[in-house]
Amino acid sequence: MKLMKRSSRGLGAICLVLFLAVYAMAAIPALHLLAHDGARDARHECAVTLFAHGQIHSSCTAVDWLQPLPLLVSSKPAPHALFVSTDVRLLPSRGPPGSFFL
Repeated sequence: MKLMKRSSRGLGAICLVLFLAVYAMAAIPALHLLAHDGARDARHECAVTLFAHGQIHSSCTAVDWLQPLPLLVSSKPAPHALFVSTDVRLLPSRGPPGSFFL
């Protein structure tokens, strides 16, 4: 179980580092040129250029909101609670406590 937590944390750290690297390359073109030489071409397309131009497809987060139906409140009083007074320690199906050592 600890190995699973460590591996998921490690994977999360690697993804964060990669995301920050792409973000830095989009902000600083000199870093993008260090990554590969084709970055100077106008027709060049990679993750960095897509990120820099805002062409990243993200999931839709729109939520459909439905108006709740009105709540009808009854005006008649609630029934009184019915409490039963029985001793539950000694029910009919149970005998008295016994002793194992006689």
